[in-house]
Amino acid sequence: MKRALAVAALMHLLQLPAYADGRINFRVDFNRTNIDGAYNDVGLKWQGIEFEFEQEFATSKVVISGFSFGLRRELFYAFTGFGGEKDVRRWDEGTYLTLRMYRNFDLSSDRSWSIGPSVAIFWGIPGTTLDRTIEQRDGVGGYDYTHVFPMRNSDVPTLIAQKGELVGDSALFYPELSVALRKKLAKGGITLDWIGGLRIIRFGIVDSNALGDIFGERRVFIPTIGLRVGFRIF
Repeated sequence: MKRALAVAALMHLLQLPAYADGRINFRVDFNRTNIDGAYNDVGLKWQGIEFEFEQEFATSKVVISGFSFGLRRELFYAFTGFGGEKDVRRWDEGTYLTLRMYRNFDLSSDRSWSIGPSVAIFWGIPGTTLDRTIEQRDGVGGYDYTHVFPMRNSDVPTLIAQKGELVGDSALFYPELSVALRKKLAKGGITLDWIGGLRIIRFGIVDSNALGDIFGERRVFIPTIGLRVGFRIF
């Protein structure tokens, strides 16, 4: 249902007249959270870069001032055993398609400063950085461990699944809520956005020791900060 609404919104936006600024944007962001398990706390941190096309309307609509769509790539590592890192390069993991809608409010009379909330959705294959296992001694000569992983909730087209040797339901679909402070330079030819927000991802958590396993799910609000630079193309 969420994916259908997102596609419908995008089709509607593409039909709106483009009497405003079109931009190419580049974003870099940093994300960090801590997930509490029964036995261990598992820390996650990663970086991402995005390339997007943005359409800002000349006059804000009732709800939005513009929208964008693009491609996201996250820097990630695979984890061997219990926590050891190794660099892994796969074209599919950590790659997402993005759709963002936002509403800006002017902060200055010349409209060079503005602030605005936005809602974005992401669909793609999560990198293995989000799939972590932490272990420690349990005090009685054994070990316990906590394993966290994103709850994959979307299908992958058959062609992509076959090329990447993926199962059909291995994609992740999740939202991001953010606020950006925007500065327009060179008469609007260049924009700088300072961004703070929350990514909302549901994780599975497995705790295990000699007495057995405990499984749970938790919706995690992950803080993100970043910078976006835009260049007007029309």
